[in-house]
Amino acid sequence: MILVTGASGGVGTALCLELAARGEDLALTARDRGRLEALAERVRAAGGTATVHPCDLRDQEAVAELAAEVLALHGAPSAVVSLAGHSLRRSLADTIGRPHDLVRLTGTNMLGPAALLLALLAPMSRAGGGLLLVATSASARIPTPGWAAYGASKAGLDAWLRAIRPEAEQAGVRITVVELPLVATAMAAPTYGDRPR
Repeated sequence: MILVTGASGGVGTALCLELAARGEDLALTARDRGRLEALAERVRAAGGTATVHPCDLRDQEAVAELAAEVLALHGAPSAVVSLAGHSLRRSLADTIGRPHDLVRLTGTNMLGPAALLLALLAPMSRAGGGLLLVATSASARIPTPGWAAYGASKAGLDAWLRAIRPEAEQAGVRITVVELPLVATAMAAPTYGDRPR
């Protein structure tokens, strides 16, 4: 089974449909149950299997419950594809007085994914290993004005993954970090339209 976070939109949906065409068994998670249910139907129609597990990664209690639910229903995943993310473009002047923007983005883009991976690492290791494929962002390495909170939250996850990678791999769990550039998704559209590059 492959667990996909951020499954209900953009890169997540496209990847799930590609995996479905290979007949993969997917556990889908994102915040919106309705969108997940619709995606699960598309996955099944494309040749895969799917279960739906709504979760807001900003909620640490919900993340712990998600991990427990997935492990109880499926056992340890063979892979986790962590794509969930939240984007926010705000100038410095508009950011002043809004520390909650950092809290919100860090919860979705760093702390939630890290908490979920920490809950799954040991079970995956005991089951013989697996793969963590995690999307960060090119903005983790190329800071861009207006994207400070987003870039910082993605950079934090990126650095954390690279730091734990040697020990995780000794335990049989490989970590691959994918630094995505701008992608034509609903998240990028408000700023970049349908041609972000």
